Amino acid sequence: MQYLIILFFSLVVTILVTPHFIDLLNKIKIVDQPDGRRKLQDTPVPRLGGLLIFIALFTSIFIFYSDLNSIKYFLFGAIIIFTLGAYDDLIGAKWYLKFIYQLLASSMLMIMIVPQISTLKLFGIELSIIPSYIILMLFIVGTINSFNLLDGLDGLVAGFSLLVLSLLFFISLNFLNTFLLILSASIIGSLIGFLKYNSFPARIYLGDSGSLSLGYIVITAVLLISINHSTATLDLTFPIIILALPIADTVKVLIERLFSGRHPFLADRSHIHHIVSSKNITHKTTVFIIILYSILFGASGIYYMFYSQTEGIILFVILLLPLIFTNKLLNFALNQKYLLTVGRSVNRFPQFLLNYFKVGVIPVVTLFVAIYFLFILLNQNLPITNFILPSFLIIGLLIVFTLINYKKNKLLSDIIIFFNILIFFILNQADGIIYQDISYLPILGNLNYNLLSIGILLPVIGFYIIFRDRLRPQREALFTAFDLIIILLVILMSVSSNLLPVSKSYIISDTIFRSFLIYIFFKILIQLQPRFRIPLYSFSFLMVITAQIISLSV
Repeated sequence: MQYLIILFFSLVVTILVTPHFIDLLNKIKIVDQPDGRRKLQDTPVPRLGGLLIFIALFTSIFIFYSDLNSIKYFLFGAIIIFTLGAYDDLIGAKWYLKFIYQLLASSMLMIMIVPQISTLKLFGIELSIIPSYIILMLFIVGTINSFNLLDGLDGLVAGFSLLVLSLLFFISLNFLNTFLLILSASIIGSLIGFLKYNSFPARIYLGDSGSLSLGYIVITAVLLISINHSTATLDLTFPIIILALPIADTVKVLIERLFSGRHPFLADRSHIHHIVSSKNITHKTTVFIIILYSILFGASGIYYMFYSQTEGIILFVILLLPLIFTNKLLNFALNQKYLLTVGRSVNRFPQFLLNYFKVGVIPVVTLFVAIYFLFILLNQNLPITNFILPSFLIIGLLIVFTLINYKKNKLLSDIIIFFNILIFFILNQADGIIYQDISYLPILGNLNYNLLSIGILLPVIGFYIIFRDRLRPQREALFTAFDLIIILLVILMSVSSNLLPVSKSYIISDTIFRSFLIYIFFKILIQLQPRFRIPLYSFSFLMVITAQIISLSV
């Protein structure tokens, strides 16, 4: 539960602080200017967002982790790599200066890791000491650089880091690694809050301070989790599989530049995100596709670690092929005529059934969701007692954010509804487990109400997504770029909960999945009936506060 509190506080504080930080950066002109070539934005956007990640990291570690001496070299390296990134954001650094500082930061990490290992394995081959150290150093430096090179679209590096750290968090639950759990929880919370403003269209960029720092944090976490302490062996295969997307993209681009006679470190538009976006695919969809593909590497990494190393490597090699031929595969996929056939089928669907969906199905499902919340409250079991009081502070901060945000621009941030629903489900759990099983319903007998809720909400949401343009002709997107990243997080958790031998991972993924389904249904209601936005927004706070009050009395 400590890690849940860390995550929520990092999230809420980042959401509250980031708008003021954006205003400050705009005021002092620390912004990224469009150049008409590589950079895709049309207006100046503040950079140096990595400072928020850096503060979240150090604050959480200094407050919650007692054995600072054991991670002092990690902290030194984090300071070095952030300083390099901040210098580059503010003044600009030559590539050789970046390389020197990255070597220095990587050396700090090596000093921390090397005493824990006696053997390094790579795809089943044990390497001798000197080649091991050279390969490990190059891998750390290369991975940090690959994160920096991947930072070409709004929310891409932050979203990718969020998913990798979430996966590593679940794996850490299996090994009960306190440092990794605190590290992952703090950065996950901070990244979710940061992505609220970094997703397309971004109001703030990570900058080199952010992309380099995230590269350093992620490579640290993935290396530590790859150490088998019983045999003192570091298996470098798992990190390569998990981080395959940025690493393979970087290697592919460097090889192409060298063969074409270009400078290997000269920026261009040959990275995977540039190739995908060049196919007239929207910005947020490009990020969604790339991160979704990275989830497949995550699944193959889990399979490698917990099931079969040989089959995990085979899956990894198979997944690499589409990355190499991205351009040709996209050209093939986008030229297929079946997309036009699907579009015609949607247009021919009977209008009277769509009208029935709006006036019949939606009200009935709304009533069902209301009853669902009521039954959970009435059947509340023993809550997690050490989360009740922190939840009051978290909700208080979200209310403050809502009031400030609404006063400033007269807009409500719908994602707060999702956070409220998630807190509601966490509060309403049994025996410290994040799961609420309501197994009876007067009308339907012994059906599991949680499974029933998913069975009802999923088809309704899917139907609305398919026929949204005909149900609501106004061109208002159902999913923001931030929503799409949360969808990817939900997908990752669902995949990992079915692969990882950790019961808690299933419990957490189930809670987030149900919370997100209800949140998306709320968004559908808001799109169909915009006048319901404020009542639904207020209701999300009301149900959490009610759950808190009931929890205090249990």
